[in-house]
Amino acid sequence: GVAAAGDVLVNGGGKFGGMGAMNTACRRRGGKIVCVIHQQFLVDGVDFEEADEMVVATGSSLGDRKRLLAANADVIVALPGGIGTLDELLEAAALAQLNFDSAKPVALLNIDGYYDGLLRQLDRASRDRLLKKPPASIIYPATSVADLLAWCDAHRPSNDTR
Repeated sequence: GVAAAGDVLVNGGGKFGGMGAMNTACRRRGGKIVCVIHQQFLVDGVDFEEADEMVVATGSSLGDRKRLLAANADVIVALPGGIGTLDELLEAAALAQLNFDSAKPVALLNIDGYYDGLLRQLDRASRDRLLKKPPASIIYPATSVADLLAWCDAHRPSNDTR
């Protein structure tokens, strides 16, 4: 896992749902956790208080938070999630498709076909020639946690000496 590999888990800083489970598991295994959360959520009690570092985004939108998440990460990984997750995933995919310097490798965890609809939509966009690259070169669709972790290892920056 992330902790065993010595990687740093960077995420949105929640203590509930998949994000909370991931944070708790990483903490139990001695991993380092960096949470990037918008100030709006600090007053709701939804933040993961055991983070090694809490990066707080400000502003009237989630744009700063997305930039801080990406800036603190080597790869972008989306677990099954809601509109916020889709927003983060698709912005990262757009940067990758358009070859922005700030683009990071992007993957999603497609457990139980959660992202099948999105993947079909991207295939359609590709067939209709609306994408500059094949969908699989923009977003890697991992089908298991082991597959996703192997992909992350393969996309570790070349200057990482672990």
